[in-house]
Amino acid sequence: MTSAVEVSAQRLRERGERVTPARLAVVEVLAGTEEHLSAEQIGERAEQLRPGIHRATVYRALDALGEFGLVTHVHLGRAGTTYHLAGDLAPRHLHLRCSECGTVYDAPGDTLESARKKLARDLGFHLAPEQVALVGVCKNCLTAPPG
Repeated sequence: MTSAVEVSAQRLRERGERVTPARLAVVEVLAGTEEHLSAEQIGERAEQLRPGIHRATVYRALDALGEFGLVTHVHLGRAGTTYHLAGDLAPRHLHLRCSECGTVYDAPGDTLESARKKLARDLGFHLAPEQVALVGVCKNCLTAPPG
């Protein structure tokens, strides 16, 4: 099986883009976690993987990989923005954020498929729910006694 790092490097080469240590480190960090990491956290982990990579270089790599469709980000409201691999490099999923405790949960990518199809059919609107967190209250906060 080909790794996300190898696939990303190949896709960068096919586009005529540079395959840099920072870009590969970002992909490696994201491929190695299921956590919802901020740019700062990715920068810290990339520096551990490849000492000498500067944080600003990692941020530029995140932007470039986003432009190339290899990395995407999700706005989590107060929790900030997190990044993950995009397209076929990672399973498609949605993000749910509890407005009470702030916990972020993953939901299957097809959860809103009927709404997506209805909006496309009725309004010609193509929904991209992977770009935002759906906000609600998790079961733990719903059942917690008032404090």
